[in-house]
Order: sequence, then C-alpha cells, then structure tokens
Amino acid sequence: MSQVWFNGQLQEAPFLVDTSNRAFRYGDGLFETVRVVYNRAPFLHQHYIRFIEGMDMLRFDIPEHWSFTFLQKELDKLVRANDLQHARVRMTAWREGAGTHIPEQHTASLLMEAFPLEEPYFQLNKEGLLIGVYPELRKEIHPLSSHKSANARPYVQAAIFAAEQSWDDALILNTDGRPADAVQSSIFCWKNETLCTTADGDGGVDGVMRRVLLKAAKQWGMPFSTEHMSIEELQAADEIFLTNTMQGIRWVGQWGDRVYDNRMAGILTGKLNEMLPLS
Repeated sequence: MSQVWFNGQLQEAPFLVDTSNRAFRYGDGLFETVRVVYNRAPFLHQHYIRFIEGMDMLRFDIPEHWSFTFLQKELDKLVRANDLQHARVRMTAWREGAGTHIPEQHTASLLMEAFPLEEPYFQLNKEGLLIGVYPELRKEIHPLSSHKSANARPYVQAAIFAAEQSWDDALILNTDGRPADAVQSSIFCWKNETLCTTADGDGGVDGVMRRVLLKAAKQWGMPFSTEHMSIEELQAADEIFLTNTMQGIRWVGQWGDRVYDNRMAGILTGKLNEMLPLS
C-alpha cells in the first residue's frame, strides 16, 4: 500500500478530499512537482522558493516550521516510505477551512504524494515534437501568473485542443498575444547563437528548469536573454525546445511548415544530466 504525507503524518493512500476543500471548490491552492533522483531532490530549493512565495502571495498562514530543511526531510521520509529511489513528488497546498469566496481562515495545509520515476536521467526525445498555437483562453499577466495554481484551466483546455489537432503540445499566448508557455513547460529557443526564453512579465509560469538553465548558462559563459517574443520571432528561431523538471528538454521538430534541428537541445540535455546525482 502506497503512502502519502499530509500535514506531518504519513498515511495510506488513497487520500480522500472533503467536498468543502477549498482547492476542490475554488482552486484556492498551489502545487509543485519535484524530481527525486537517488533519493535526492537536486532542484528542491528552487521549488521551495516558488512555493513559499506563491503561498505568501495568496495570503496563506504558513506554519513556522515549514522551513526548507523540514520539507526536505519530510519529502525524503515519504519517498523512502514508498520504497522509491527515483520519484516524482507532487506537493499541493491549499487554504484550510470553510467559507465561500471569503475564507473563514487562512491556515495552509500540505499534501505530498510520491510516484515512481522510471528514468533517473533526462532523455532527449527521439522524435521532434509537433506543436501549434492554442488560440482561445489566454494567460493573464499578473503576479500569480508565475506560480502553479490549482486552477489550471488554460493548460487543460490547451492540452485538449492539442490532442484534437494531433499535436504533441501547444503554445499558450498571453493577453498581449505573445507566447507565455506551453501546456506543462517553459519555452526556450536557440537563435543567433543565443539561448532565449520568454520574458519574466509575459504571463508564463516561472519554471524551475527555466531558472536552472538561465543560471547555468551564465556559469557556462553561454549568451542568453529573456525577451518579449512575438509568435513570428519565436517561429523563426533555429531551434525551439520546451523545458520542465520532469522531462528536462523536449525539442520541437515541426511547427506549421517550419522544421527544426536539435543540436543545442542535445548539448543542454547532457549538461543538465551532469547536475544530477550519480548514485
């Protein structure tokens, strides 16, 4: 029987959510998905920062003992309780209590679930992704846009649209008509010998892998930039790839009539794997 972690206690799955749960009723919550390799979470600190910032922005009362060290220790306890060496851990926080749109309290609750991760290292996709633009719901540009909200409506609708078009993924636009992110990923491209990604204020999630790549590019001495890219500028790039901490880098093979290579995507995947624990 698998185990979940809820507010400091391990308990048997499945975890049952009460119908009054505010994440269920109002999307009043946030989540993070953490990669664990050889019982270590190499990017946990970046997840933790974004998680705490998001809860603070939502006016959650965050328990004082929810330090980085505490959550690191408890995450490790959960992974080991499920006898996993490599795992995908989903952390979901919501506002406790009843109330309607006006909450009766602001105490945060936290649920952690661990799932097996088949490959400890990032594997570059063999076939390039087929992508397109999702034309309907657009991402609003506001401070919470950069966090992973429990209300993922634009992403769900974009994923459904992509499946209907027989695409592998879809690009989601912001309210200004610029690319914000993809269904589960940040957007990068390689153009003019420079690593480029969308600007911080363009409505996309502030992806952990995006943070990791930008910081690493600076350390590697690789030219990089964050830009307010138009659809046309992005489509004209030499390479396009989508990034997240679960899949690493996935290269785009085709977008409309445009076909892309994966040389830099392969190089970066190798560099990312060097950051992961060896055993």
